[in-house]
This record gives sequence, structure tokens and C-alpha cells, in this order.
Amino acid sequence: MQKLKRRALTVGAAIALGVASGAAPASASTNQAPTFTPSNAPVGTLAVCGWSPGSNGLGGATVTTSIPLRNGPGQSCGNVSNYLNVGQRLGGWCRFQNSAGNWWYYVSVGGAAPYGWIYGGNVSGESTITTPCTG
Repeated sequence: MQKLKRRALTVGAAIALGVASGAAPASASTNQAPTFTPSNAPVGTLAVCGWSPGSNGLGGATVTTSIPLRNGPGQSCGNVSNYLNVGQRLGGWCRFQNSAGNWWYYVSVGGAAPYGWIYGGNVSGESTITTPCTG
């Protein structure tokens, strides 16, 4: 019985990932608008501190909590800027959902350096940043 449950979980996980369902290859979704969880967002070693993504899209966000920008999409990543002012406008490059399920945004201050990451809970209007971050 235990083996059967384990096999069902494995098959169910494969179907959820699109492995056994005959889902279209990832390249087929490249030209589509990103979904809430972009399927082409980098994972693993790319999503670490010190990561500067190569994608640059439209959108922006407004700072709601005075914090510095970080050098990666995680709370433990180092700071790359002084504290931002509440109400300050940031130019959005892309978005990324880290392994903890939190949305982070790679942004610029006034369209120029410093560039860095900000947690979605510290900004408003970030829904305009829809481009997935890519390496």
C-alpha cells in the first residue's frame, strides 16, 4: 500500500509539472504574457544573492516602507543602496518569486543606479512589473 501511495504521488507530481501531460515545451510560452507564477523564471543557483537579471521590462512601483535595495531576491541578501524614501518611485525591470514563495522585483532608482531587489510587501503598484526575471 505504501509503494502505491508513493507511486501515485510521483505520477501526480509529474502531471502537475507538465511532464507526463504532453504539455507544450517552455519555448512555446515565451511569447505569451507572463502568468502570476512565470514558468520561465530562473530557479536554483541563479536565484541567489548577487544576481543581476538580464531582462528589462516595463512598469514600476512606489516605496511604502523605507528599506534599502538588496543584491538578490531574499531577506538574507546584502544591501546595495541607502534607505529609500517612502513615496519614492522605482523603475521596474522584472519580477521573481523566490523559493519561499515571495515576490521580489528588480528595480532602478529614477531609471539609473542603484539597481537592486525589493520585496513586494514593501512597494505598491508593482503589478505593472510583469516581465519575468531571466539570467
